[in-house]
Amino acid sequence: MTLVVLDAALRLPPALRDLSIKISADLASRMVSAGSRSHFTLGDRVPGTANECYEPHLSLFMLAVTESEVEGVVQAVKLVAAQNPAVAVVGQEYRHNPVGAPELHLVPSLAWSALQAKVVDAVEPLRRGRLRDRDPSGTVLQELVDDLRRTGEDPQRLAQLLRYGYDEITDHSAQRFSPHITFAWPVDGHRVGLDGLPPASDVVGELTDLAVYQMREHGTCTQLHGVFPLG
Repeated sequence: MTLVVLDAALRLPPALRDLSIKISADLASRMVSAGSRSHFTLGDRVPGTANECYEPHLSLFMLAVTESEVEGVVQAVKLVAAQNPAVAVVGQEYRHNPVGAPELHLVPSLAWSALQAKVVDAVEPLRRGRLRDRDPSGTVLQELVDDLRRTGEDPQRLAQLLRYGYDEITDHSAQRFSPHITFAWPVDGHRVGLDGLPPASDVVGELTDLAVYQMREHGTCTQLHGVFPLG
């Protein structure tokens, strides 16, 4: 059975989208100058496709479904969007993720957690207990679950993978969700410097559109299945 990996995510408005593409190109260039390269640059066309590009976004929930179940996810997200207001964006800090990908993390808020919770409540049952094959870093999720069970390390992460199939959620037992934009992904884990980027605190705006994207490797969103205005 072939599964499709989807991301319920917030789409960036034009000004923030353009800024994210500019930052991504800068960081990808820095990787090349350092003898590395990025697996993607935001805004670029996906090689071998006619109309897919690496779209800037803020992920809320990822899941795997069959092709026939995609429309059910789209309709669930549409309903959530109609019942929830727009979300404010305030940049907090740039930092690398564990594999060296540069990210901009936003100031967390109750509004962020509430929106994610409603998306999860609506969409999570549609994964029918299935795990995605791999996470954005390429880690095989079933192997990760098995390792966490065996070692007893990070019980909160294990609990979220078992409950939701996704381990970046704010719930009653853990606050693993940190809304962020990922700008690039080094092929070799090289961490480029983050100096000289626009101040994180200058990244402000309002996100008004909730979308469903089909995902490719490294957490990239490339194919849009539906986008709906919040509120």
